[in-house]
Amino acid sequence: MELNVSLNEKEYFLFKNYIAENCGIVIPAEKSYMIETRLSKFLLDTGTNSFDELYDYLIKNNDPVLNQKIINSITTNETKWFRDETPWKVLEKIVLPRLIDDLASGRKTKARIWSAAASTGQEIYSTVMCVDNYLYTNSIKGVSLKDFDFLATDISSHVIHKAKNGRYDKISIMRGLNDYYKMKYFTKNGFAWDIDHRIRDEVKFTHFNLLNSYEIFGSFDIIFCRYLLIYFSDILKKEVAAKMYNSLLDNGVLFTGNYVIHDLFSNNFKSNNHGNLTYYIKKEK
Repeated sequence: MELNVSLNEKEYFLFKNYIAENCGIVIPAEKSYMIETRLSKFLLDTGTNSFDELYDYLIKNNDPVLNQKIINSITTNETKWFRDETPWKVLEKIVLPRLIDDLASGRKTKARIWSAAASTGQEIYSTVMCVDNYLYTNSIKGVSLKDFDFLATDISSHVIHKAKNGRYDKISIMRGLNDYYKMKYFTKNGFAWDIDHRIRDEVKFTHFNLLNSYEIFGSFDIIFCRYLLIYFSDILKKEVAAKMYNSLLDNGVLFTGNYVIHDLFSNNFKSNNHGNLTYYIKKEK
């Protein structure tokens, strides 16, 4: 059974504010259809007859489980393996040699990498595979994956659960993954592909809202926060940028995606270019 209920202007603003307050995402008026199409199922689930009633139900009950389901439904989880490719080229050519030298010399005891909007895991698993393959192809001795910490977080509990499983269907496995990495790190399991447990087990997956404090995670050498800030308000962009700065070690690297946002980082980061990619290095204090 489906309800044919439209979202009016008042209801759009109610849910626009609700979504922004709960997960930071700003839904512009021209995309109000996203609220209508993605949240209409909750009218049936809650026995409400309009989006206005649904909003009142959410506020009155303040049910964390239902609130999380709303967030899961509204978030966009577009991802692929080695998306844009260039960040991992930067890792191989510029960042990993320095980190591995620091680890081998004892100047660093752990190299820490955070995927802050991990979705279903392709980004962080691409990174672990990249590191492992770099160590192997360059015959690195005395440094292994155990010398790295890999953290992956996302506001959607649904995608974090999928990422932890490390299992991908035939369409997901094809998006950005070349045959070399597929044959080296995946095993076919019926109609799906399972990532090597050695790669999967290196990642700590945690459900996390970037509106909260990052202090619980400590400091990182690399943060991926890609294609996320574009969904936030200008105020929230600045807040997240400041918190990312505080979460990086000196000379730490921040990847934001293939768009340039110098105004957010110009005071605290040095922007670098590699091909068509702009990435940011935290300035030393």
